[in-house]
Amino acid sequence: MDFEKLISTITKELSGERTKRLTSILSQYHRIQASKEFLLASKFIYDKLKKLGDNNCQIHEYVADGTKRYYEWYAPLSWDIEDGELIQLEPEDHILCRFSETPESICTHSKHTNIEGEVIHIGSAKPGDIEGKEIGGKIVLTTGRPRAMIEQLKELGAIGVIAYPSEERAHGYSEMIQYVGLWPNADNKEKSTFGFSLSRRQAIKLISQIKQKKKVIVKAKINANLYEGNMHVLSTKIEGIKKTREEIILIAHICHPAPSANDNASGSALLFEIYRSLKSMIDKEMIEKPHRTIRFLWVPEFSGTLPWILEKEKEEGFTPIFCLNLDMVGEHPVHVGYPFTFNQSSISTPSYLNDIVAEVIEHVKDNPAAIEQGGWQFPWNYRIVPYSGGSDHILFNDEPFRIPSVMFGHPDTFHHTNLDTIEKVDQTTLKRVGITTLATTIIGSSLGKYSNFIVKAYLVGYQKRKAKLINMVSTEVEKTEEFHENEKLIHKYIIVEIIKKFVENEKKSIEVMQKQFQFSDRRTIDFLNNDLKLLVGNIQENFSVAFDQDIETEHKVIFQQTPKRKWKGPINSSKLYEIMNSGFKLEESSQISNKQITKLKEFFTKSSGVYGGFILEITNLIDNTNTKLDILTLLSLVNWKILEFQILEDCLLLLEYLGYIIF
Repeated sequence: MDFEKLISTITKELSGERTKRLTSILSQYHRIQASKEFLLASKFIYDKLKKLGDNNCQIHEYVADGTKRYYEWYAPLSWDIEDGELIQLEPEDHILCRFSETPESICTHSKHTNIEGEVIHIGSAKPGDIEGKEIGGKIVLTTGRPRAMIEQLKELGAIGVIAYPSEERAHGYSEMIQYVGLWPNADNKEKSTFGFSLSRRQAIKLISQIKQKKKVIVKAKINANLYEGNMHVLSTKIEGIKKTREEIILIAHICHPAPSANDNASGSALLFEIYRSLKSMIDKEMIEKPHRTIRFLWVPEFSGTLPWILEKEKEEGFTPIFCLNLDMVGEHPVHVGYPFTFNQSSISTPSYLNDIVAEVIEHVKDNPAAIEQGGWQFPWNYRIVPYSGGSDHILFNDEPFRIPSVMFGHPDTFHHTNLDTIEKVDQTTLKRVGITTLATTIIGSSLGKYSNFIVKAYLVGYQKRKAKLINMVSTEVEKTEEFHENEKLIHKYIIVEIIKKFVENEKKSIEVMQKQFQFSDRRTIDFLNNDLKLLVGNIQENFSVAFDQDIETEHKVIFQQTPKRKWKGPINSSKLYEIMNSGFKLEESSQISNKQITKLKEFFTKSSGVYGGFILEITNLIDNTNTKLDILTLLSLVNWKILEFQILEDCLLLLEYLGYIIF
């Protein structure tokens, strides 16, 4: 079988041991977006690509001045740091932190400073924590987000900030120091300040001294430069020999402070190893040259990916097929503890991709050849979860490309802290993720060789989805007995529309397969199409679902309303996240109440997935053609449960209030 041979070939070539060594080297760079050291790390990989004989690699340069907009996103300011330290002078005399020892201890984008000041504790920095306190001329100690406090601190006269983790964040790790950024833009650059990040243990000691009415005096020294500069994206490609303009995109972000070993030196190192392995296998004629182009991107997360996408959008004929995002891919099963997570593509981009990846993982998880001698020796613990946010794949799933985009990674207690170190990286995990990524890429880049594997993988996934649909219909039909007559009619109507949308989405996926691959044997595809027809009849017969179900005109009118986008390109949902995670209060004139906001928060907390995945599903589905009913039915296929229509209505009202959409 071609697929089994492919897996065997990849396992012999791709090395988790080699990847871990490269991860260790990259973790020594302080890789802040739009910084000189980020560029050094990029040039390090660039030089390694050149040594392999790569003539396609290039470093793209984009403006990073705090004012330049890429779609709806502002570019960051450039920032470089030489050194910094925080020294306690009273009531004790000792060093609290040094940049040279713990890079995370200096908040990124801190201004140059050399100052003494008194420390005052303001807790989480909510209004109640600050009220009645004399903050002017003080350095505030807080668990709040300094990034969101820049202007408030300036207005209150604070001269600086010291951040420390909440009890929940630092649970079990009192020495943990968070990666904290101030991220000023051109508008509030002058209002910005400096910041330090301490451990919870250190903060509790300072708080204890403050409670004892002792003056806590510190000396803050930071030698840094915040300026209008440039950010960089490293790219290369292996060109396809038949469909050159069609590209499969592999992406990893290099950024974050040293060490940030798993997040994301691991993804960046693995991306290089995938390139090296692929080129080697092609050069040795172990595999044929790809039919489609395979693109490799090393980026500053979000901020560098956006201008690259904007640049490619203008390039005639550029046709991306799908995107695989490598973000935190090396976690050790014991030292970190969380399973590998495959975050699927959005319901808004139906395709075969989720099914291919799931089937490849099945062939890798127990493969003894995927185990490294110095790595984890036991079976692969993994999870397949719905679409989630938090990294660059979401930018490809949204406009302008709207391609299936997935993320490979791990939940990780230590990410964005000084505890994200190289000993928490595992060679076997790196190899397994690398095999999965490379196999999926090669399969997708071939027009016909793996088409039978693709359609059979899709069939496996389809049968699972069909079973979930039938179970969902059974449950929801049973629920209708609890409703009043009018509610019962509406609920049955929605059930029917969900079934129709399921069939429509599966047909779209089949069409994508047929368009992108050559099938010598169409029997499985014909079976899928015929089975979809039979599915509707079987559901209608066995669950007494009437496909001519009708509802009152007034409800139809509401269902057929279509939200229109007021933004261009990938959505910048920062305003939405801010509202969902704070004590935000709406203006009295708003059409949505604070009570509705509270209900939305509760819902999204329970069902959003990682980094607002469910919120992003809603915005992805707003494409100027999908009606409220379309969005409702598709969202119901994410968690296989009918979404309460009022939740969708409230979310759309909030998006309208924030200026994202109009009707």
